[in-house]
Amino acid sequence: MRLGLRAYLVALFGICAAWLWLRWPAGALQADPVLLPTLVLLAGLYFASHLMRMMRLALLTLDVRSKIFPLIAAHALTAFPSSFLPYKLGELLRLAAFHQVLGGARKAGVVWAVERFSDVAVIACFICGLYMARVEVPPSMKRIFVLFVVLTVLCLLTMLAVAKVFIYLNRHLVLVSRSRHGLVLLKVSHAVRQLQLEFRRSVEGRVPGLVLLSVLIWATEAFALSLFMGRFAIDEPQFAALFSAGLLASVAGMSALGPHATVFGLYQSLALVAMTGIFITTVWAVRRVRPKRNIA
Repeated sequence: MRLGLRAYLVALFGICAAWLWLRWPAGALQADPVLLPTLVLLAGLYFASHLMRMMRLALLTLDVRSKIFPLIAAHALTAFPSSFLPYKLGELLRLAAFHQVLGGARKAGVVWAVERFSDVAVIACFICGLYMARVEVPPSMKRIFVLFVVLTVLCLLTMLAVAKVFIYLNRHLVLVSRSRHGLVLLKVSHAVRQLQLEFRRSVEGRVPGLVLLSVLIWATEAFALSLFMGRFAIDEPQFAALFSAGLLASVAGMSALGPHATVFGLYQSLALVAMTGIFITTVWAVRRVRPKRNIA
């Protein structure tokens, strides 16, 4: 096992152990015996959503199947640190892990971008469904809906424009342009074209599966948060309102839960610590059995 990976696994194990030692609310669990099974159920649902995220990553890397296990291991081993890094720096950590596993920025960037685009599109559809069902949507979710719809439409239009325009631009540059600037533009055009082809290789024939997994991921997380809010009597008792609030909390984070954010963070971190422990053990065992195989 390489020294860098070994150091990261040891540090990650220490972080998980420190969280269990410092944050595990033994007194609260003794005072409320119903809290533990509730947390286990909610953590199980959150854990299931991450398993589906791993399945989505596997689906995106079917064209490089030897990288499937390393990629899902990278996701599992960066999920817990990513959950408490501020300002979405955790996404940079995941992107760096993908780059390390896939051996290039292009494939890593495409996999990460497809993940994020799938999430944005599905969340926008969920919010649209809430509007159609005449569920009262908070103003913050309305802003998220507008932003996500604009991003989705812009991404789709950009992909269509790149696919058509760059064919004619490359032909024009090859036949007409002889300047240095034309050569630079041709290189940029070629790089963008390769990025588009990588995107096509990653999603070709797999769009229905990606959509299904993305819907299940966010439905599971929103359902888990709805159960959480129902358990602690947050917001309205109607399921539609709870689902709406759960979806908002999934997107906006702990700020949407107010004083209950600590308990929410507990069940979320419990699932991530369990997943991290499983994959630390798995990666360590695979490295011991097959030391020459590059899995991270």
